[in-house]
Amino acid sequence: MATTSLAPTRVPQLSRLQTIGIGAAVIGIALLLVGYFIVGADLFFRSYLFGFYFTMGLALGSLGFLMLQHLTGGAWGVTVRRMLEAGALVMPVMGLLFIPIILATLPSTSGAIGMSHPLYEWANPAVVTPGSPEFDPGIYHKVPWMSPMFFTVRSVIYFVLWSGLAFMLRSWSVTQDRKGNEAVAGRMRMLSGIGLALFVISITFASFDWTMSLDPHWFSSMYGVQYMVSSGLIMLAFLVLMFSQVQDIETFKAHVTIKPFHDISKLLLGFTVLWTYVTYMQYNIIWSGDVAEFTPWYVVRTHGGWLTLVPIMMLFQFFLPFFLLLSRRRKQNVATMAPIAALIILMRVVDISWIVLPAFHENIAQVSWMHYAALVGLTGIWLAIFAWNIQRVSILPLNDPNMEWLHVGGDH
Repeated sequence: MATTSLAPTRVPQLSRLQTIGIGAAVIGIALLLVGYFIVGADLFFRSYLFGFYFTMGLALGSLGFLMLQHLTGGAWGVTVRRMLEAGALVMPVMGLLFIPIILATLPSTSGAIGMSHPLYEWANPAVVTPGSPEFDPGIYHKVPWMSPMFFTVRSVIYFVLWSGLAFMLRSWSVTQDRKGNEAVAGRMRMLSGIGLALFVISITFASFDWTMSLDPHWFSSMYGVQYMVSSGLIMLAFLVLMFSQVQDIETFKAHVTIKPFHDISKLLLGFTVLWTYVTYMQYNIIWSGDVAEFTPWYVVRTHGGWLTLVPIMMLFQFFLPFFLLLSRRRKQNVATMAPIAALIILMRVVDISWIVLPAFHENIAQVSWMHYAALVGLTGIWLAIFAWNIQRVSILPLNDPNMEWLHVGGDH
């Protein structure tokens, strides 16, 4: 196979995307900091956790599909590999952005930063101290797993693992592109096989730690699966939007047919159905089990106006996208797919709101603008770094053996 130079991709579309990300980051974080001083530290850190959990879905979705692509091969994955690498490479920055959550968890620092109590109920020493008026035996028996120090150690392990996988896969991919070494593909495939298994385990525990433990009495074995599927769904929708930005780039036009885009659109349909199945089955299992410790999580989300979000998600997260995505012609058209992808991303915001925010607010009317300032700011940081990463190398890994599939079947 002939080698090609690894020329950076500097085009107005990606530079504009980076500018949008920087603008969103500056505005969102500035508003969040203003809220810290005006509204208070408690709402600041609750909003920060909400925004972080949403943004992590983009980074985790990137890494998960990157490893899946190396395992399965094919044109759909190699077409968007640089995008997936760029999204996964934000992981070390996401690790740094997790530090405020750690500070809000440690009792020794939460008071210093102005919080009345640590971010998590189980991190409050009074809750796990026998004899204290706030003592909770249910939480006490979950120590030391639910302890600030072990929580911090686990989170460090997650980010070291994810960052290491992202950097190794990117480094080997760049090496393959520079030298045309087909043996590198075998190494990336082997690492992805091991990494994907560790990824599934780590993301499950991370979702348990970060948001499921907001209600320390509640547990669902499908909670991690739901977060993985949600991360995959939002990343697929983002990839559809990215196609609308890069389809006119000369290298992309010269090598990419419509077939990979069609494949990604079909995956988007599949993940839409999978998200619906996983979300409903979690509800069905817990509600039919009727265990007093588990059902309150859903009871809280059916009061105070939160129930209004359920039909909205049913209609705009499942039924409308599902029927729109049944059309083969529509799935092959970038212009018509972009609004559908944007709708799915918007519904991801609604879904994460329904999952996380009732832990802090009994009534939907109590939801603050600070929650969405955090979401805009942190997502803007991810988007700006993503756009910077993708412009550092060629938009396509032209020396990968899977590039041959781009010219088999399908038209431009």
